[in-house]
Amino acid sequence: MDRLWNRLWSSKVPENLQEQWKDKATLSYLNSQVDVALLRGCLNKIKDDPNDTSFLQAFLDYQDIAFQTETMISADAEINFIERYVYLFSQVFVGHMSIVWTKKIEYPNLSIPRFILLPLIQNALWQGYHAIEKYPMKIKISVFEKNLLLDVTNHVNHHIVDQKINDTMENFQARLQFEFGDRHTLIMNSNAHTFRSNLTLRF
Repeated sequence: MDRLWNRLWSSKVPENLQEQWKDKATLSYLNSQVDVALLRGCLNKIKDDPNDTSFLQAFLDYQDIAFQTETMISADAEINFIERYVYLFSQVFVGHMSIVWTKKIEYPNLSIPRFILLPLIQNALWQGYHAIEKYPMKIKISVFEKNLLLDVTNHVNHHIVDQKINDTMENFQARLQFEFGDRHTLIMNSNAHTFRSNLTLRF
C-alpha cells in the first residue's frame, strides 16, 4: 500500500517542485564532480611537495575520471572513484584515517548514475570524525542485479548540531527524489557516538 501511495503521490508532484529537485540534483552532481575544498587541499599538497610524484599521479588520475562525460557508469567504476576520493582526502587532511570497507559486489556492471553514492561519503568525511580506531568510519557497499545498498557510519562531530542538515545532503536528497522517486530509501540517524546513513537504490 505504501509503495502504491508513493507512486500516486510522485505522479502528482507539482511542476515547480520537480524543477527545484532538478536544480538541486545538478548542484549535487557538480559538488561531487568538483569538490573545491578537496581540490584546493590537493593543490596545496602538490605545491608543498612537488617531488611526490605518486600523489601527483593519483590526483591527475582522479581528475581525469571526474571529468569524463558519461552520465551513467558501472557500479564497479563508481566504487573505484569513491576509493580514489577517500585516498586523496586521507593524504591531504588526515594523518591517520581509521576506515573499514566491506564490499559484496555480485553485479559489478550494474549501470548507475555517476556520483550517486559519493555525497554520503563526502558527508561522513567532512562532517564527521574518522581518525579514532575505537570508532572507525565504516563503508559497506552491496551491489545486486536490481538493488544497490550503501551503508556509511562515522564518529559524530559534537561541534555541529546535525550531520544530515547541510547543503550537500539537501541537494543529494533532491537528486534522489528527481532521479529515483520511490525507487530509493535513505535513512539517516545518530546516537551519542555514531552517525549512520543507509541508502537503498532499486533498479
